[in-house]
Amino acid sequence: MVAAVASAPPRRCPVCGSAVPELLSPSGRRRRGRPRVFCSERCRLGDRHGIPDPRRRRAQVAAFAEAVRGGIAASGLPLRDLAARLGAAYPSLASSVATLSAWQTGGSAPPHTPHGRDRVLALERCLGLPAGDLALLLPGGPVVPAPRPPTESAGGPAARRARLAHLLTTLEGPQQVLPVAVTKQVRLGPGPRPVSALITLVLRAAHDGVDRFWYVDGADPAQRPVIRATAGCRAVRRVPEPGLRGTGLIAAELVLDRTLARGERHELSFQVRYEPGPPARPVEPAYRHLVEQPAERLDLSVVFDPRAMPAELLACRWRPRDGTEITRAAVTGPGGQAYRLVVEDPGPGGYGWRWAPAPVRLRAPRPGASAA
Repeated sequence: MVAAVASAPPRRCPVCGSAVPELLSPSGRRRRGRPRVFCSERCRLGDRHGIPDPRRRRAQVAAFAEAVRGGIAASGLPLRDLAARLGAAYPSLASSVATLSAWQTGGSAPPHTPHGRDRVLALERCLGLPAGDLALLLPGGPVVPAPRPPTESAGGPAARRARLAHLLTTLEGPQQVLPVAVTKQVRLGPGPRPVSALITLVLRAAHDGVDRFWYVDGADPAQRPVIRATAGCRAVRRVPEPGLRGTGLIAAELVLDRTLARGERHELSFQVRYEPGPPARPVEPAYRHLVEQPAERLDLSVVFDPRAMPAELLACRWRPRDGTEITRAAVTGPGGQAYRLVVEDPGPGGYGWRWAPAPVRLRAPRPGASAA
């Protein structure tokens, strides 16, 4: 048993790539519990809590600055125009002219946080770069430290998802991916709650060793999502939202067909079938898909039940933090049962439709039938 442990290939730290030392008992066996993920406390806690290696930090900042400089030069945009484009397309992720100038000269770098990485993803979209080309060079390491989960008193959708994401990290360690493209086809019932959804994702690994993806669903307490993998992955287990049983968010673990190295792309697809849950009050006639990070493309389709066709359909967008509707536009085509919405370079927020239900047609009484 001791020889087997010694000859096994060492695990690699997802932050710095160093070998992860195993915790062994005096007899030479690996101690019980989950194996270590990081090589040191510095990598586990991130650069916000530890002092990074100055030489490694300078090399990372220089590589990031060179990539930003090349991307801006290839786009041909002056910094002022680039900052204006960022502010218009991604208001919550915009960067000033001074910030962009410091990034491309190496005077400073984005913060090693989820928000800092999202700002870099937004910059990629405005420069027309492939998703992840700059974010993978973010100084501080490919794994961005997860923020401390919010307290139980914070009960909004964002806080609930953050608490569930923190739980998932403790179960399987960091499994961070960058979104590239999302294709989603939703079928609605007469409710008009969703009946099923076919989802195809193109993801890019943020670090070495990514072998699974967590899909989170179930914000509607009247729906129970059942996930079935169709290509590129297999469904393993379900993790419910902490503290809530049968009425909260559900995370489905999708194990990929192969383990991804840093920067590799992978396409997976799966079907979500919604089973009726506990009775709930009727929902508004609307469907929205939440985009959490900037991506290259969103292809969203909705198919209505023939018994509940819309009389009027509006394509809408909702603000990411509070869900306030910010834009709407009347849909004139294609008309009928199915509608499609394609968004290039979508920013964080909700995308979808709102509609007015068609009036219910009453059957005419048969000739000679007496009125009740």
